[in-house]
Amino acid sequence: MPAIKRRTLARTGWIATLVFALGGCVYQPPLELHGQGLLRSYFQPGIYAGIEQTSVSRDCVAFHPINMNDGRHPIVVWGNGTYASPASYRLMLEHWASWGFVVVAAMTPNAGSGREMLECLDDIRNEYSRRESVFFGKVDTTRVAAAGHSQGGGGALMMGRDLRVDTVIAIQPYTRGPRFVPQVISDLKGPLLLLSGAEDVTAAPDIHQQPVFEQSPVDTTWLTLRGATHLAPMQTGGSYLGPMTAWLRWILWDDPVPAPLFEGDNCVLCQQDNWTVNRKAQSQ
Repeated sequence: MPAIKRRTLARTGWIATLVFALGGCVYQPPLELHGQGLLRSYFQPGIYAGIEQTSVSRDCVAFHPINMNDGRHPIVVWGNGTYASPASYRLMLEHWASWGFVVVAAMTPNAGSGREMLECLDDIRNEYSRRESVFFGKVDTTRVAAAGHSQGGGGALMMGRDLRVDTVIAIQPYTRGPRFVPQVISDLKGPLLLLSGAEDVTAAPDIHQQPVFEQSPVDTTWLTLRGATHLAPMQTGGSYLGPMTAWLRWILWDDPVPAPLFEGDNCVLCQQDNWTVNRKAQSQ
């Protein structure tokens, strides 16, 4: 699979070793790590030990580092599964925040349209410009991921049509609900990480994820986890946590360190017995 093509202009360079003007830095695994050691490193917390939860608006809550004085932090917008809340995924969202992301979660149990998630993106962008906000000047509004589970995974795909969204992580997306419009798949703008559970009978991979993979017009990595049911990502992210964290680092930070997990005929995830990996290059 060719290298992922990102919608970037001034984002080139080795962001993995970026040192911010105020002297802070963002953690990266040691460059000598490879194979399973590299994969395991993304299951470990990032450099930001203190994580805080802040209301962005009535309908959106952010998980973020307490200290954000070392530069602008990329945004991850989160959509919950049906009848779930951000608390249902709290440890996973806090983990991403520990890696330097501002994770803005829509407080809705019905995120399938992506509308509530887009409103959260608007809200955090407004907070970036509001002087009284803890997020004033602290978030990078040019680096955005949409992520979600189940119905929220469908919402993340819906949100992926927006030009402000650089990448989508769709975890076991449920694509047969009334709020999801299948035609939006052809409108995705940035690379897609699609995640399935081999034992998922709620959003079965052949029904809900395979059509997304086949119709996607962007660089797409489809990972299916052996033995995983539909509830596998709840709370901690489970075995999905490391690959998702690595993907966010790779795409939103232009960090080359995680690339071997996903790229090449001998990609690290390709060698793992518990993962089935399907990939396709950008065709648009």
